[in-house]
Amino acid sequence: MSLPGYHESSTETRPASRVNESQANESQAVLPSYSRRVATVWDVPPAEQVHCFHLTAKKTGTQWLTLTLTSRAASAVDTPTFYQGGCVTGSVKLDLEKEETVDEITISLYGRLSIFSHSTSNFLYASQTLYSAAASEPQNTRSATSFLKRGKLKGHYEWPYSLRLPKGVSIISSITTDGVAERENYRLPPSFADTDANVDVQYLLVVRVNRGGFKAGDKLSVPLTYIPLARPSPPSILRQLAYRENTPLVGPDGDPDGWKALAPTQIKGTLFKSFPVEAECRVHVSKPLSYTRGAPIHLLISISCGNGQLLDLISPQSVRLALVQRITFGDATQKARFSERLPAQLTVKVFERASASWWKLPFPPTSASAPAPTTKTFAGELFIPEDLVPGCQILHYGHEYELCLYPFNVVGFTPSTPQKKPLLSERVGIVTAFAQAPRPLSYIPPQYDT
Repeated sequence: MSLPGYHESSTETRPASRVNESQANESQAVLPSYSRRVATVWDVPPAEQVHCFHLTAKKTGTQWLTLTLTSRAASAVDTPTFYQGGCVTGSVKLDLEKEETVDEITISLYGRLSIFSHSTSNFLYASQTLYSAAASEPQNTRSATSFLKRGKLKGHYEWPYSLRLPKGVSIISSITTDGVAERENYRLPPSFADTDANVDVQYLLVVRVNRGGFKAGDKLSVPLTYIPLARPSPPSILRQLAYRENTPLVGPDGDPDGWKALAPTQIKGTLFKSFPVEAECRVHVSKPLSYTRGAPIHLLISISCGNGQLLDLISPQSVRLALVQRITFGDATQKARFSERLPAQLTVKVFERASASWWKLPFPPTSASAPAPTTKTFAGELFIPEDLVPGCQILHYGHEYELCLYPFNVVGFTPSTPQKKPLLSERVGIVTAFAQAPRPLSYIPPQYDT
């Protein structure tokens, strides 16, 4: 069985866009398993954008501290952007017209999780000391006089820095009764701000100038965008051939490796408030079940029903299949906690992030794959938003994605299942890079491409 030959290439897009500091450890010894194909080349922008940020004197308005960094952002005015495994590099410059006391200058990289605007936890911390007055003083001049005069800077200074972004972090999750610290390993989550869930994951580059004693210091904070890299496995050979040659997709009968058949599900209800009716749905989803942002998910649904009147009323617009984001806050009951006296709490929120479009699937009257008179078959596509946040888990927050089929929306039909309760669901992965194969195409007919 082939899908209808509507060919519309999708746009080729590049991959988008309180734990104590002592607990945040860059250790990458053991990371959670993540199925992706190992690759040596990633389709990411070059690291050529130079960003500059400044601290200015209040009285004169002169720029006395300048932070520069090089990133993969689209332009110099965009937020500095970094991808998995990258390094945050640049320099810190001081231009002091008169002598000033500076005890220490540090640059630090933070990864921070904020939930409900009042709970903040650091999951990443890396720091580099650029200047230390104590370290700069010669060993043989540690007298009281030299101590009072140390840290006096005037003129132009420049210090390079380099802070690596690890693939993951190892964070203390609990303390056993024997006093042993147990750790959880996480991959670095992407940067995002979800106003619906009131969750914010941000990365900050912070320069601190400590003037010592009781003098107030200065701080410059710069937000960064972090994007993890993962790609799906290549699709079936026949799927790749269809993408490469811009030909119709081969259906599940001819390309069983290219589709996953979900478990058949029954839809029960009442037609016109009088007649009990029942239909069976069989859904096929394109494989592998890991999809790149900005690409389509190909779908097929077959609806079998002995009631011809209900079958006639079912149209492509009746089918409701959505990509759902499931967000969890807290710890599962089986996970260890800092104190066993505190009960485990798990809160779940669900948001619909995209929905599928469906159209009639024409078959030649003599086709061996033609459906029975009691069956309707629709083809569908679900376009994944380019800015969708990939699934992640960090500390007491996590989110993942599911494809959910809901009861049909048919005039005169009242389903026995609530409209908001899924009839079936299938967990899927959302990633940031395309497979090492031809890019997916969209086959949605123009009249349905809204």
